Amino acid sequence: MSQASANRPTANTYRRIALGAVFALLVLYFGGEWVWKTVLEGPIEKKQQAYEKLLDAKKKKEKEWEGFKDDVRKLAAWRKQSLPSDTEVARSLYREWLLQVVVDYVKLNNPSVSPGEPVSRQGRFYAIPFSVRGRGTLGQLTQFLFAFYRTDLLHQIRSLHLTPLGNSEQLDLTISIETLVLPGAGPELDKDLAEEDRQETIIADFQQRASRVSHRLASLKLAKYTPPTLADYQPIAQRNLFGVGSDPDPTDFAYLTFVNMVNGEPEVWFTLRATNKTLKLRQGDLLQIGTFSGTIAEIDGSDVILESEGERWLLTLGEKLTDAFALPPEF
Repeated sequence: MSQASANRPTANTYRRIALGAVFALLVLYFGGEWVWKTVLEGPIEKKQQAYEKLLDAKKKKEKEWEGFKDDVRKLAAWRKQSLPSDTEVARSLYREWLLQVVVDYVKLNNPSVSPGEPVSRQGRFYAIPFSVRGRGTLGQLTQFLFAFYRTDLLHQIRSLHLTPLGNSEQLDLTISIETLVLPGAGPELDKDLAEEDRQETIIADFQQRASRVSHRLASLKLAKYTPPTLADYQPIAQRNLFGVGSDPDPTDFAYLTFVNMVNGEPEVWFTLRATNKTLKLRQGDLLQIGTFSGTIAEIDGSDVILESEGERWLLTLGEKLTDAFALPPEF
């Protein structure tokens, strides 16, 4: 064998070179992937996760801040409704206001207003209990509740006990009330004011607060709020919830008792059991019983459709007027 032939690469040498190249490529591929994930992609993901955590923390803090601002707004509004921060002054002024309501406005019989001792609530504010007792009618109670909830003070009725007195309109009333005193409530007082002037300022501020009209009587949040009047609540007194004393509501005793054909037209009979009278009406006639006022819109077999204040009511033969079923607008 010549020297040139001896130095020529053999097939094994090529295989070793090829295997080495493949191994190098594999090391480069997997090693490069490891380097990419460890050196580049890993830190980027960590930074992204840290960034997302910071965003979540920022959103949480913003939500907490909005909640804090909302609490501050509520607290400012509650301070305007609160009794003066001096609990003794607050108790005296509120008792005088209650007496004016039950004696001068409602005119209860044998009225009494008893204040309790101020109770600290976790050292943040005070609650002062009051007890109102007296005798009056359901109408007078309605009048008291209207005056109470119409007044924009930080107070609430905790309990209300009513006891009918025999066969009369009179009720024995016991009402438990709680009102709150927040720190910092009341007018800002000049340190140089004399004590008499300070008291006059506090009294004037309380009277102004007690004269404001609350939105508690609104059942809906309307764009334009019109405060209700006492007349809007008179049906409560007229309803005679306790069934003694005043006359019964005629609508509770008005029954649809007969449907007849007269001269080819249907006619309905309403029997008023409270007065032993019978109303005979046809389609289009006015039906007025007690507090109900409407027209006979349709008569279909044993069913009658009444229309009142833009609403339609279905009443079936044998039912009383208060059993009428409200029909949907599309009917």
